[in-house]
Order: sequence, then structure tokens, then C-alpha cells
Amino acid sequence: MTQNNGDEDTPPTIARLMRWGDGFFEGIACLEGLLNWIGSGSSSIADLAVDPATLSSRVEAFESALSELKEGVASGEMEGGPPVGDDDIARAHRLKTLLKTWTPGSDLPSEVATLAEQLIANFGDEQEPTNTP
Repeated sequence: MTQNNGDEDTPPTIARLMRWGDGFFEGIACLEGLLNWIGSGSSSIADLAVDPATLSSRVEAFESALSELKEGVASGEMEGGPPVGDDDIARAHRLKTLLKTWTPGSDLPSEVATLAEQLIANFGDEQEPTNTP
């Protein structure tokens, strides 16, 4: 089965890794920006690192990236990466749903911060292994 990814010379596994990387790392960056915005106490959407529509689409891509990683590792097509559980995918899905239904200018549901914090705790930069004892 050939994937149409816009570059016929790119093997499907490489295309999958590229999709995963884009969705994963852009999603983490957006979650960090969202948490910074929430932590700042600002109610101005202008202070949010990305517009709400972009934030929502990047969280959706992050959810897809988590699914890609889980499926890719299970199939043997991908190796390594952080372990992804169904609960992680459910958190990303719930966050995506909350952001899609949120109307900028209204209060952000408090669950958004909790979900974003949990996802960052599981997948953010501080989870990279170190070699120090």
C-alpha cells in the first residue's frame, strides 16, 4: 500500500515518521505556549502564542501523532519514542474537543490546563533521559 504524501520518492515509513514528528513536536510547543498563557493570567487572546484555530488543529495533529506512535511501535514500523497509552490518546482527544468548543473571549474550561499539564508531564522535554546518576 503506497501512501500519497506529496513526495512519491519518500518511503511510507519515512513519511509516517515525518508526520509523527511534525504533529508531535508542534503539539508539544503549542501545549507549552497554552500553559504559559494560562499561567500568565492574561485573558487576551492576542497574548496566546498561536490563534485558537491553529492551537486546535495542532492539538488534533498531536492526538494523531500519539496514535501514530502507538500503532507504529505495535506494528514494528517505529522504534523507541515515549510510551503511549490509551489514556494519553484519550487526554489529547478530550483536550482537542474542549478547544474546538471553546469560544475565545469566554472562560477556558479549567480541565484544559489539567489535560495540557498531564500531556506535557508525559511527553515534554523534561522526559528525555539523562546519563547522570
